Amino acid sequence: MSKFLKMASVTQKITLALLGLFLMLFLLLHGGINLCMLRSDGGEWFRAAAHFMGTNYIVKVFEVVLFAVFVLHILIGIILQIQNWRARPVGYKVSNKSRTQAGSKFMIYTGILVFIFLCLHMVNFYFVKLGVVEGKYMVEAADVQYADPACLQQNQEKLLAMFQNPDTTAINPLKPVADNISKADLTRVFGAGFTHYEPDFYNMAKELFNNTAYLIIYLVLLLALGIHLIHAFPSAFHTLGMNGPRVDKPVKAIGAIYAVIIVLMFWAVAIGMNILY
Repeated sequence: MSKFLKMASVTQKITLALLGLFLMLFLLLHGGINLCMLRSDGGEWFRAAAHFMGTNYIVKVFEVVLFAVFVLHILIGIILQIQNWRARPVGYKVSNKSRTQAGSKFMIYTGILVFIFLCLHMVNFYFVKLGVVEGKYMVEAADVQYADPACLQQNQEKLLAMFQNPDTTAINPLKPVADNISKADLTRVFGAGFTHYEPDFYNMAKELFNNTAYLIIYLVLLLALGIHLIHAFPSAFHTLGMNGPRVDKPVKAIGAIYAVIIVLMFWAVAIGMNILY
């Protein structure tokens, strides 16, 4: 029985490591897309990337896989931590002075903060995409044809204002995309049955990152993510058997560099959007 439990524990650790490495690759992709928001093009690059991610069928399948990976990673992490606590229910009388890194000792706690960060991110962005939470929306000019003609007729001025180009020197006085639209205006102008719209993540991010309280919480939670990653990276390789005197130091160094890059990527977007707008 003990051998079976030991094998189960090892299998859980290997699964946790593989899922973690998958999520680390996703963080690089997500961070790279977010950096497009800092380009001075009114969000054109970012919106193009977000549109592709939101409409491509392969990406939609990937989203389901990603969500499943997040859930499994969290559940297995909690199970392993509970098993560790049960294996040593009574604390040591003498304080542990081992060289165990703080990130390792407090992995479960940084993991909880990362989970809070994930919940915050999903409520403010992903749930808007699912229609669970209301946000800001955008409509392409080509999709106006699918709107209710009666609503368009009654709200011509509002419709033109939505597509009005703020750049008076532009050749075309109308924008190809109307953005920053509330759900109420979306229904009023285009009709209750209109579905050809997308979440305007660009303007939603601008609004959130200009909220001082939200910005501070976001930056602190990202720091917790960085601490979590500093330990998670070498731990994943160690679990998969890639460890030893010649491997440990380079892997730890790469893990630290990776964690710093991730934190700086997301910090740059949050702070940059706050400063620029």
